[in-house]
Amino acid sequence: GAGKEAEKVGTYVLAQLDQAVAWGIPVEKLAGTDELFDDILDRNKDIGFITVTDLNGKRLHLRGTLPTQFEANLAPLTRETLQAKAMTPGRLGTVFLTKSLPIETKAGIVGVLHVGARADYISSQLQEVYYDLAIILLVSALFTFEILLYFVNASILRPIRDIHELAARLASGYFGRPIAPKARDELGRISMRLDDAVVGLRQQYEALAQAVTGWGAEARTRVSGTLEKFEYAFPPKPASIVSSGQQGTALIRIAVFVFSLAEELTRTFLSVYIKELFDPVPGLAMEVVIGAPIALFMLLWAVAQPFAGVYSEKFGRRKIFLIGAACAAIGLAASGLSGTLIHLLVARSITAIGYAMVFISAQGFVIDNTTRETRAQGMAGYAGGILTAGVCGPAIGGILADQIGFRTTFLLSALLAVAAAVMVYRAIQERPIHAQSERFSLASLGLFVANPRFMGVVLFSAIPTKLALTALVFFLVPLYLNEQGISQSMIGRVLLLYWLAMIFVSPVASNLSDRLGNRKIFVVAGGVLAAIAGVVAVLNTSIWSMVIGLTVLGIAHGLVMTPQLALVTTLSHGQTTKQLSETTVLAMFRLMERIGNVIAPFVAGLLLARYGYAGAISGIGYILAACTAICIILFVAFREPKAPVQEGRA
Repeated sequence: GAGKEAEKVGTYVLAQLDQAVAWGIPVEKLAGTDELFDDILDRNKDIGFITVTDLNGKRLHLRGTLPTQFEANLAPLTRETLQAKAMTPGRLGTVFLTKSLPIETKAGIVGVLHVGARADYISSQLQEVYYDLAIILLVSALFTFEILLYFVNASILRPIRDIHELAARLASGYFGRPIAPKARDELGRISMRLDDAVVGLRQQYEALAQAVTGWGAEARTRVSGTLEKFEYAFPPKPASIVSSGQQGTALIRIAVFVFSLAEELTRTFLSVYIKELFDPVPGLAMEVVIGAPIALFMLLWAVAQPFAGVYSEKFGRRKIFLIGAACAAIGLAASGLSGTLIHLLVARSITAIGYAMVFISAQGFVIDNTTRETRAQGMAGYAGGILTAGVCGPAIGGILADQIGFRTTFLLSALLAVAAAVMVYRAIQERPIHAQSERFSLASLGLFVANPRFMGVVLFSAIPTKLALTALVFFLVPLYLNEQGISQSMIGRVLLLYWLAMIFVSPVASNLSDRLGNRKIFVVAGGVLAAIAGVVAVLNTSIWSMVIGLTVLGIAHGLVMTPQLALVTTLSHGQTTKQLSETTVLAMFRLMERIGNVIAPFVAGLLLARYGYAGAISGIGYILAACTAICIILFVAFREPKAPVQEGRA
């Protein structure tokens, strides 16, 4: 038990101290005790503190955590030990079980060593196990859902849609495009039967066309009109098509989920890992320097996306996805092997470019494989994979960081990026780009800047949303909780609540905003709640304040996410931007909102250097409150025009 452990540690430490005092060194002047005690505390997590007192119970040396209310109890423990002249057990409230050992020389007792073992260590460890089991069950359920979703789509829904599409083509009189099923299950056999029937009709048509060539000129003239009608139905070369079960968006969702999981595994400890590699930079505070890798990652991600989009159209979605996944894997592995902050900056830059390539090519793939009517559903599935990874990643990453360390977790993340690339390489075939859509161009930037409604949402809703996400969830909260001695596993669980709240709230907010037709209510409500979350998170030092704060922040961002996208497409129907496509509007919006991701680490770092953790977190809340107030004023001052077409959701 805890008492036995305190006795074992106390006996070992006492042997080291006895050697020192035997040489005549006074107890109060013992050197190296801090290093000795720290090393022992690191190797014995159940020991809460080690302290040495004089004969009056006055503390001389202390390492570990001894609450101030217990310091007065050291004097009685010291007197008991002096009277017994031997090791004596004791208690400090219900928190510590103590062992007090006399430090003796030939002249007599010169001090007392006190070792305090945490009484609740075993129960707290069991509680940690219960938490981990609950997280594993939740993550397993989400993993299972993702896998089932893919197989249901690929094995059931997609083949049924293939059959439905074939029936529609046959009804329109076109027989030139078979299903070509890959599976040999019940639906696959039905598809094969239909293909066989189409092939049979083609053979009969070809036999008839061949027979006509031997007829006389007058007979051929009579049937020429009829044969021309069949040229559309039976083209000379049947069109081949990849089964939609293979080429559907379900596969890209699970690939994006696995790929997103690679980065999300590092979410709980990235800022702590950066802090470990910190090298002083003249003229810059440590907090600002720590934010540099996160800011650089977000900046390169934002800047690279438009260019990656152009290349994905030129060279194909699959090829750019594979190149991006390879870059991300190299960057993640290099991050885990980095020895300095400069090395980490280079590694994170490579990772950011890879992420930009992967996500823009995945979005392009969804656009290529959906119609305007099914575009929102495809994008929702794509976003669902990212959100699910946001739930699973921090929780798993926190556990892995505690068990195998930061660097090994980075290497596992690199393997996940490779796994996503393998999935896309094996299961997705390239689809040629026939006509390129309207490309992103910097010339479009001026059109958006001239639209006050659009820029109002971007500057005072979208950018603050990303600012809060990066500054709080990615930067300040992990550092703040780590500073309080919270384990990486627990930090992962706390961050998990943000993503869970988003997953549950976002679809509800999306449906309600569609029914009410008023996106502004949700944007304003989300902004108000986000501001409240920043203040509530640091009302006191209890972890429960942070739990409530992050949950409220997740609810706030869940309210904002989809209505914000629908709102900007509506607000873009102004005199200057009405001629631009929805894709261009969303591309420009995505680029602009990334400004919040880029500036967040620097804003958080400056606030942290000046006001500390609590002041920085609440300061972000006050910034969000000011932005929401301005957004409300702009909504009142500028009324958006009615959209000429029905809105969609992305």
